[in-house]
Amino acid sequence: MPAIQFGGVASGLDTKSIISALMDIERQPLLRLQVQASTLTTRKAAYGTLGTALGDLLAKVQAFTLTSAGSARTATSADPTRFTAAAGSTAIPGQYRVSVDRLATATKATSTSAVGTAVTDATAVGTMASLPLPGTVTAGQVGLAVDGQIVSVTVGDPATTSLKSVMDGIAAAIQARVQATDAGAAVSASIVGNQLRFTITGAAADHDIVFGVAGDTSNALSLFGVAGQHVANFGLGATTITGSTLLGVAQAAVPLDSAGLTGLASTTSGVLTINGVAIAYDTTVDSLNTVLTRINNSQAGVVASIDRTNDRIVITRKTAGASAISIVDTAGTLGAALNLAPGTTNAQVIGQGAQVTVDGRVVTSDTNTVTNAIDGVTLTLLDQSATTATLTIGVDGAAIERSLNDLVGSYNALADTLDKLTTHAQGAPAGPLEGDATITGLALSLRSLIMAPGAGLTGSLVSLGDLGVNSGAVGSKVGTTTRLSINAAKLTSALASDPTRVAYLLSSSAGILGPLQDRIKALTGADGPIGAGTSGIDAELRSNAAAQAQQQARIDLKQRALEAKFAALEAALAQLQSQSSQVSAQVNSFVSNSGR
Repeated sequence: MPAIQFGGVASGLDTKSIISALMDIERQPLLRLQVQASTLTTRKAAYGTLGTALGDLLAKVQAFTLTSAGSARTATSADPTRFTAAAGSTAIPGQYRVSVDRLATATKATSTSAVGTAVTDATAVGTMASLPLPGTVTAGQVGLAVDGQIVSVTVGDPATTSLKSVMDGIAAAIQARVQATDAGAAVSASIVGNQLRFTITGAAADHDIVFGVAGDTSNALSLFGVAGQHVANFGLGATTITGSTLLGVAQAAVPLDSAGLTGLASTTSGVLTINGVAIAYDTTVDSLNTVLTRINNSQAGVVASIDRTNDRIVITRKTAGASAISIVDTAGTLGAALNLAPGTTNAQVIGQGAQVTVDGRVVTSDTNTVTNAIDGVTLTLLDQSATTATLTIGVDGAAIERSLNDLVGSYNALADTLDKLTTHAQGAPAGPLEGDATITGLALSLRSLIMAPGAGLTGSLVSLGDLGVNSGAVGSKVGTTTRLSINAAKLTSALASDPTRVAYLLSSSAGILGPLQDRIKALTGADGPIGAGTSGIDAELRSNAAAQAQQQARIDLKQRALEAKFAALEAALAQLQSQSSQVSAQVNSFVSNSGR
C-alpha cells in the first residue's frame, strides 16, 4: 500500500509532483509496450478483415465450383395446371412432350357404413341434448323464405325441447305459408335413413323454399343439413327435401363407451393394430378423438380423420402407391365397431402409382414427384390429362449473370479492403498491413487468376474474359483499371452460342475457377499468410502482455520506494525543525534571565 503523501510539509517541496515526474520517466518502457500492443491488435484486426473478404470471395467462387451456378437451368411448363418442373445443373436444354396419364394416389380405408347410432322417428321424441346429433343445437330463431315470404320458427332449449317438436314446427311454418296459395297442400317432417326429410302432399303447384336467412340465431338448420338449400320446385316437381347430413353420429369427444358406436364391447385394455403398430385404448376413458390423435402421432404411416357428413372413419396412407393398410383388432372390438377391420377388405380403395409419358416413353413413379423421367429434372404432377404439353428446359442466363456479378462484386470489395489496409495516402495514417509484400500484391495476383485462360483449353471460350468479365476498356489510363466489371451483352452472346461450354468453364472445379479457389484456400488456411500472420501476432501479444506485467511491477516497486524515501526525508526535517525550535526557546530563556 503506497504511503500517504502530504506534500513537503516540513521541507516546503512539492514532493508529489517530483515523484510523478520521476515516475513518468520510469513509465516510458511500459508506454512503448502499450503502443506496440495497440499496433499488433490493429494488425490482427486487419488480418481478420482481410480473411472475411477472402472468405466471401471463396464463397462466390464455390457457388460455381461446388453448387454449379454456371449450369443454372430454367424449366417452363406449357400447362402449369397439369404439371410443373424444376431443372438441375445436369439437365440438358431442349423441349419435351409430357402427358400426365395417371396421378399417384394413396390407399384409403373408409368405414363401410356409418359408425354412430342413427336417430329415428321413434327416438326423435327425446330432447335434442339427449340425442347423438353432430353438434350442440343452440336455442334461438331460424328463418325460411317460402314463396318469397319470410317465416320464422323458434328453437327452444335443447335440454327440454325434442327434435320432433322442432321438425314439426318447421314443417308447420312451411305448410302455413304454402296453403296461402295452395289450400290442399300439406307438409310433414320425418327421419328417413338417419336424415331429416320434409314431404309435401296434395300440392296443386310448385313452391319455392330457401332454408335460412340472415340474422338466424340458432344453428339448427345447419346441424340438420338443410341450411342454404334452395328448392324452386317443391310440390309437383319435387315432393321431398332431404337434409345433407346424418342426424345421429358417433360422439367424438366423450369416452368410447358413450360415443354411440354400435358393436363396441367395453374394455380397459383394447388394442387396434395398424400396419403392425399397436394403438392401445381404454373405452371407459379414451374418446374417439383421442384414439385418432394417437394413430396420427404413431409410426403407422397413416392419417386418421372423421368424415362428419357420412359419419365414417377415414384412414389414409401418408405415401402413395398400391399398398393396403393392415387394420386388425389385436384385442377388443374397436376396429369392428368402426367398420374397418379386417382392413384389407372392401373397406379400402387401394392406391396407385403415377404414370407420365415423355416423348413417347412411359415412366411410372410411386409419388406425384417424378425424378426419373428426364435427367436432372423433377416433375410435379398436378392433374391428369391424356393430351400432351410442352416442357422447355433452358439455360438460366439471368441466374448465371447474377452469380458472376456476385463474384465480380466480391473481388472489387476485396480490392477496396486491400487498398485501405496496405496503402499510405498522403496526409493519412499508414495502412496496418503496409509493407507486407505478400498482402500488397494480393489483389493483382488474384485478378490474374480470375482473368487467366483455363489450362489446356482451346477455342473461343477459354476464360472469364470471353464471358464478358473485364478490367476496363482497352486503352484506359494506367491505375484506373484496378476493378472488374461485366459486359452483359458479351455474356448473353456466349450463353446463346454454347451454354454447355459456359457451364463447363464455370462449374467444374477443374475449370477456369479451380486455380482461384485453390489459391484463396491456401491464403486463408492455417499455414497461409493470414493464418500464420495472425498466429505470429498472437504470440507477440502474449509476450507483450508478460513484459507489460513485469514493467508494471517494477514501476509499482519504484514508486513505493520513492514515496518511502521522501516520507523519511520529511520526517527527518520535521524532527530537526522541532529540535531547532527547542534550542531557540532555551537560548531566548537564558538571555532573558541574564538581563535581570
